[in-house]
Amino acid sequence: MKLIAVVSVLVLAIGASNAKSLRATAITDEELLVVSKNLHAGDVNGAVVTLDLQSQTTAGNMQDLSLSPLIISDPLADFSKPTFAAAQALLNNYQKNVTIEDTFTAQQLAEEVAFIDAVMTTGVMQQLHTFLVSKGEASEDVTEFKQFLSTIWFGRWSEYVSGVVASSGWEHTNVFERLENNVIVGYHSWIYLYNEQEDGDFNYLGYIDKLDTGRTTVLSMPVDLYGSTKAYTEFNFGASPELELALGTLCFVARADVPCVISGSNGVTYNWDTHTVTYNGVQYVESSHPTFESTNRQL
Repeated sequence: MKLIAVVSVLVLAIGASNAKSLRATAITDEELLVVSKNLHAGDVNGAVVTLDLQSQTTAGNMQDLSLSPLIISDPLADFSKPTFAAAQALLNNYQKNVTIEDTFTAQQLAEEVAFIDAVMTTGVMQQLHTFLVSKGEASEDVTEFKQFLSTIWFGRWSEYVSGVVASSGWEHTNVFERLENNVIVGYHSWIYLYNEQEDGDFNYLGYIDKLDTGRTTVLSMPVDLYGSTKAYTEFNFGASPELELALGTLCFVARADVPCVISGSNGVTYNWDTHTVTYNGVQYVESSHPTFESTNRQL
């Protein structure tokens, strides 16, 4: 039965890829702006997050220029919302070391299903689904669309260490992965950042760039986490899990691996990077996040 399930996932993923090349109408730049603006505006589950930005810094600067915590509001009431709670349940399921393959219990695999089920009850994901169906990019069948989401976000792949299947797009984006040189990649979830800030493991150094999207605040910053570093990374503070998943999926379908220009609810445009990886013939999300870089290559 397990073999049949795996084969079914692969067939679905490859079928979705083929449908992409045969779609009747391309997703235009204008459609991307309209749909993404509406997704932002419809993010009723988003959190109101108060940030103490303090000092501005530069990429790769590991000097601590900001002595106080970054998030100074309490988002715990928002974390009790169904999609936030479902996302939180996933965050401790992954090995951070890319040399170690993840193994999952039945409960952990059920948590991935529960997360997809939860986000698909929201207006944000339902709106995305309707749009993708209208463009011939997704099946009308909700069960098939959920399987597509599970495949591209939670399907496992190997990239950093040959033969070690240690990564998924959701893990890479929402948690992080540590390379052998103690540099981290991924790490784009403001929810996970808040958890690490509360545990005393995230040291806020300062911000590089800032953008107000109307409902969220996009920040880039260098990272010092557990003493591991990243020259810079980006977060979309206040975004609900479903908004981040919707924007990443939209750009995976419409502008994978190239600049994906989207709009906030206030009409401000910015880039979203959905970078992909192909493993055993199947294309998966590798990383998904806002970016201030026009080349969209920061993982």
